[in-house]
Amino acid sequence: ISLSYLSSRLLGLVRDRLLASNFGLSAQTDAYSAAFRIPDLLFTLLVSGAFAVSFIPVFVGYIERKKIDEAWEVASTVLNFIILLAIGLGLAAAIWTEPLVRIIAPGFDPERFHLTVNLTRIMLITPLLFGISSVLGAIQQSFQRFILFALASVFYNVGIIFGIVFFEQFFQVPIYGVALGVVAGTALQSVMQTVGVLGLGFRYKFSLNLRHPAVGRIFKLMVPRSLDLGLEQINIIVETAIGSQLAAGSLTSYYFANNLKNVPLGLFGGAISTAVFPSLIRAAKSKDRSKLPAQIVQTIRFVLFFVLPSAAIAIIMRGYIVRLLLGFGDQTTADVLGWLAGVIVAQSVFFVVARIFYALEDTKTPLFTSLLTLGLNILLSYGLSKEYGVLGLAMALSLVTMLELGFLLLLLRRKLGSFGLRHIVRGGMRMFVASTAMAGVMYVLITNFFPLFRDERGWRVLAPKFFVVSVIGLFAYALVCWLLRLDEIRTVIRYTQRKYLSRLRRNIGA
Repeated sequence: ISLSYLSSRLLGLVRDRLLASNFGLSAQTDAYSAAFRIPDLLFTLLVSGAFAVSFIPVFVGYIERKKIDEAWEVASTVLNFIILLAIGLGLAAAIWTEPLVRIIAPGFDPERFHLTVNLTRIMLITPLLFGISSVLGAIQQSFQRFILFALASVFYNVGIIFGIVFFEQFFQVPIYGVALGVVAGTALQSVMQTVGVLGLGFRYKFSLNLRHPAVGRIFKLMVPRSLDLGLEQINIIVETAIGSQLAAGSLTSYYFANNLKNVPLGLFGGAISTAVFPSLIRAAKSKDRSKLPAQIVQTIRFVLFFVLPSAAIAIIMRGYIVRLLLGFGDQTTADVLGWLAGVIVAQSVFFVVARIFYALEDTKTPLFTSLLTLGLNILLSYGLSKEYGVLGLAMALSLVTMLELGFLLLLLRRKLGSFGLRHIVRGGMRMFVASTAMAGVMYVLITNFFPLFRDERGWRVLAPKFFVVSVIGLFAYALVCWLLRLDEIRTVIRYTQRKYLSRLRRNIGA
């Protein structure tokens, strides 16, 4: 899963570099960024992450009880209902696109406004395609089949890249070709998910039995999670509305920095939480009360072990990252990425903690925490953006995400009792010390040996310097973790020795 996420994120970086080199920080990219808001909100309310966490626990129960036919009937009913609902909401959004865009981008001039409206209408097919993908992907996760499920996201970026490279030349306003690429990528993703369920014996039925108790249970669990994710989209819409009133190009800077932040977030937080979710469900349903706390401690500490150094790299190497991956030296984009480092850590752990509640079939508590922090994020985003521009949006998001995670951890402790939070905090503090030492080493290297000059561009110049600084920094991190006797570094070393060094010895011997 991590490799698939990495491939997807790398293609995403290629996508963003092509977008930056072809369009820059312009009115077209501002409109393109804003055009995602309405389709993304519809998708979030329909399914998004809400579907998997509500569908998998119920579906797995039928599979384990050998009620295969009934399981497929439930899956077909849910799939058919989501298709019909997506078509209805998509048509309504297409009719009301103009007033909706006025809400999400009130600061746009007429040119950007009309462009956003047209791009939004093109992308309104994506919630339907994403809805189909979500159902079929959740079925694969239920059987712990992750390869095709994870690879599907790679094809999404392939479609967008194809749109940037090929489709744009057929339009007087080239960004329309990119929007068509988004639709093509979403269609490719749904095709891949369809292929993924073929080997599982999926028996599709023209069924719409909404009175089935399992269907009702799925939607009962799904509604709070959909609302929770809907609040996240409202946050993004508010950020878009505020950003539309800042200097031209601010939304694009935030868009690029946010995508860069999503690389470690998806690679570690997203991948690990997705892979461990079926195990969390089984641990929660186990009669052995020690299984779930042990799984919680191990998973959260492992996530922290990877995301803390990732955040350090995002802060110290932010200038290198933007120039290397996007091809331009915009300081604003780099600084936004640095301020989003807190989100990398907090949201990665939040993914795991939220899934613990979902494994316990509690989707209301994460919604409650999101409701409490929504207003705070809006106030901070507005206030800090007035003082710091687009950087204020990143500052607000980092602060609010960390507060939300802390509150959710306290609620989890109240729900489960002592599940090992002290052990997590102690391990996390030692990892933070190691990450700080790593950041110090990288800072010394950059200021004294590998400075970033204004006129430096291109992979040949930047990649070797970035590689040397990052490798030395990561070595320092591993060394300090070893000296602090962290179990995670020992686990990684043992796994590497068993998986790769033994294979290398066999190859040399052969």
